[in-house]
Amino acid sequence: MSRVLQQEDGIELGSEIEQEIARPRAFRGRALLWGMAILTIFFAAQFLQLFPSLEGFQVAKIAALVVVILFITTPDQIADRARLRTTPQLKLMLGMLALALISVPFSVWPSGSLRFIGEAYLKNVVFVYLLAQTARSYGNSRVIAGALITGSALLVIAMLSGFGPQVTYKADPTRISVGGSYDPNDMALLFVVSIPFAVFMLKDAKPRTRIFLIGAIALMMIGMVKTGSRGGFLGLIAIGILILIRSSAQFRRYSIAAVVIGVLLFAFAAPRAYWERIDTMINYQEDYNVTEKVGRLVVWETGLKMVAARPLTGVGISGFQTAYAKFSNSRIEISPHNTFLQVAAELGLPGFLLFVGIIFVSIRGAQRIRKRALRRHEADIIWLASAVEVSFIGFAVSAFFLTHAYTAIFCFLVGISAALIAKQQPKLEAETPLEIEYA
Repeated sequence: MSRVLQQEDGIELGSEIEQEIARPRAFRGRALLWGMAILTIFFAAQFLQLFPSLEGFQVAKIAALVVVILFITTPDQIADRARLRTTPQLKLMLGMLALALISVPFSVWPSGSLRFIGEAYLKNVVFVYLLAQTARSYGNSRVIAGALITGSALLVIAMLSGFGPQVTYKADPTRISVGGSYDPNDMALLFVVSIPFAVFMLKDAKPRTRIFLIGAIALMMIGMVKTGSRGGFLGLIAIGILILIRSSAQFRRYSIAAVVIGVLLFAFAAPRAYWERIDTMINYQEDYNVTEKVGRLVVWETGLKMVAARPLTGVGISGFQTAYAKFSNSRIEISPHNTFLQVAAELGLPGFLLFVGIIFVSIRGAQRIRKRALRRHEADIIWLASAVEVSFIGFAVSAFFLTHAYTAIFCFLVGISAALIAKQQPKLEAETPLEIEYA
């Protein structure tokens, strides 16, 4: 009898010890998640641009360092980390990094390319890796996506309230951005990427969260009008159509409501100058992109000359502007205004294939995972796969007119899609052809 009691006491004591060990691990896991959410607000939404006085304090770098320390000191995260074999996006992104390093000696501005790799692109790789490791559960994905949505909504509130450094343009005073990191086109792309996550989160959200999401969607639609971005408008049309297509019968009412809200906001909030700007996409004969030397058509033509002249090495990462002055026989330094052309010109055709590969793998992977989740009625996976697919397509549409090959917005999509595929890919591979055929 006493021996049984001793065994029971031993079991109870062991249980208490396990709980004591598990408690700090759980705390580190939560701290890592919220640290990654804060880093997403700082890095992807560029929230700190509202506070230029904090620039000298390196807040974003400190936050990134804290997240890295939390990750490497959390045993569960290290043991369960996603490997490269299950995250093709990471492999492709590392391939782009390798090409960028190899092409430095051939760059039109070697020191500039090397500095960009050290100061920007390596940060991108670290952010994507941490996001891919942190966002692999349903709850974590919602928290991190919610951080992006929150950051985007706060930027619009800052625009409307006049908080932070406001930026306007003489050529079109109706276009507004806030801070120095994102111009109006960049902010429009941020909204295009964020809106699908907000819409697809509506279905399973609690009432208070649902109210927040609807409010955030409305704010981002207003922000889209304030940016006056035509590329953003095209991306918005793309995601609007895809949201309706990807919505289930039960969820379609939320999707229709979101689309109706967007249409009404555009109908009543968009000024006449906005629609006149959108009209130039149809009546383009007098648009500056067609008529002026710094218009997109001339810039794209010069960019294609770079690709033809250096198809394998490119002009070096972050070297497009410097190369433009050389290839256009002018002193003008201008961005490519086309993400795909940017990669092809700077990293050559090999870099272009890797970049397109990241987008293709992410979209295709999300589609496969969504189909599997539909067969198995896994609602917690359906929303994330749908959001990744729609956001990436919206990014591709808008980025055709913008310069975003290495920006934080692209990195967010790469990281969260890598997390989705890393978690679900083994399950897809485990399915037999017979099961797929039967389904």
